[in-house]
Amino acid sequence: MKTKRFVLIAVMIGMAMSVSAQEAKESKYGADSVACVTNLSTYREYFKQWEAARYAPDAISMEMVAAWREVFLNCPRASQYTYTNGEKIMDYFIRTNPKDKDAYIDTLCMLMDQRMEAFPNDPKTGASQVANIMGRKGLLIYTYNKNRYEQAYNVLKSAVELDPSQLQGAYIDAYFKATIDMVNNGKAEKMTIINVYQELSEVVDNNIEALAEAASQEVSDPEGLTEEELITAWGTPDNVEETEEEGVTTKSLAYGTIVVSVVNGRVESFLDANNEIGKRFAKNTKSITINKGVKSNLDNLFQPYASCEDLIKVFSAKMAETPDDVVLLKRITTILDKKDCTESKLFLDAAVRLNELEPSPEASYSLGIKFFKDKKWSEAATFFDQATNTTNNDRKYRAYRNLGMCYENMGNMSRAREIYRRAAQVDPTNGEPYLLIAMLYAGSAKQFSGEIESKAVFWAAVDKCNRAKAIDPSCADKANGLIRAYTAAFPSIETIFFNDYHENQTFQVGGWIGETTTIRARK
Repeated sequence: MKTKRFVLIAVMIGMAMSVSAQEAKESKYGADSVACVTNLSTYREYFKQWEAARYAPDAISMEMVAAWREVFLNCPRASQYTYTNGEKIMDYFIRTNPKDKDAYIDTLCMLMDQRMEAFPNDPKTGASQVANIMGRKGLLIYTYNKNRYEQAYNVLKSAVELDPSQLQGAYIDAYFKATIDMVNNGKAEKMTIINVYQELSEVVDNNIEALAEAASQEVSDPEGLTEEELITAWGTPDNVEETEEEGVTTKSLAYGTIVVSVVNGRVESFLDANNEIGKRFAKNTKSITINKGVKSNLDNLFQPYASCEDLIKVFSAKMAETPDDVVLLKRITTILDKKDCTESKLFLDAAVRLNELEPSPEASYSLGIKFFKDKKWSEAATFFDQATNTTNNDRKYRAYRNLGMCYENMGNMSRAREIYRRAAQVDPTNGEPYLLIAMLYAGSAKQFSGEIESKAVFWAAVDKCNRAKAIDPSCADKANGLIRAYTAAFPSIETIFFNDYHENQTFQVGGWIGETTTIRARK
């Protein structure tokens, strides 16, 4: 009997929701404010009890659902929690009534549509949240019933068109999966997968760039203090740890639970669980990691549709239709580069045509790839250098990385290291530049004579590997593999002793490397 009554209430909600927007009053508490406040109080009290019971089916209250329904229909602008709590109520009906699941999904969609109308802006920040709500709507449709992929696809597509910056990782993942379903079921051409992949890749890249910039702002002299000013303001720190690498002196000053990082005499970051700057910095860094995971997942989903043969076949047909489409040419060169399909005639043709139509950093990058493949290092370096002027951080990073490789192949190791360091500045969360520098160092061992001097490069190389995996866990496996190889090349404890050195002593690596490292013995 109870279940039937719940079903009846849910159906009544769905029927009334289609007209509730027209009936809703502009007043926050509707036409009858007393009734609204009473129902708000009633449903919230029961909802707290249900929430405490972890939304157990036997803990849901008929009175809660009825009171929530009245609030939703008669004072839709009373609180945004009406909608976030309403999602949980609809989730209960969807999970416990499989036969009527689609009807409840429809009800949930109408609920979210009304939320967009009642709360188009976030009450806390004032910023628009319509695209975010729309993205969540598409995600929930796809999550609850993947057979409704076409509806989810259209909703998520609209969210991207409205404001891609509001899309969360889960929305992006659902959109791409729904896109694949559209193609697999003959409702979209294969090119749609390629277009959406590129579109979403750009969204994620932009998210990462914005987060990295925000994180940089948080840690870049947040209080405008020098080390001396900090000590004058805060007093003598409880503990100071100092390190020096590549001419950069870094100090960690501990004040109780707060650790302040000082780089070359200026405050760079506050790291403390209770410090707002530290919290924001940690949040941005975590978000960057999440977005990188989203990007990796996109690549994995795209992989079955990304063989060079398939890409070239699809792109060749499109380029034949519109050979002067700059957007298409950029897409061709970008995706073929990412998927290492740059030796194809299509890539060269697209790169040359793009450069003719719109000389740009993107066009220069593509030509740089072509010359790099042909081992024409000097010509490639010229174009990669031009490509670093792009505003796209992902492309700028790749341009610097490839430029460094050109100098490495030309035998200019110090210049290669300088360029790799620039790549690291563009993407401070990427460990790859430090691995490339590590390999530069290890590859220079034969340039040094002496039992200790020729081995010191491996200490410096391991330092770089450790730094790489510290800032970028995704490269830990490769870093650890290099560390094992380089550690095996360390000198023995006897060699260290008979050369009048000892373990853990600092050592200045000579030559073009010129770095301070720590002596370690082969284990």
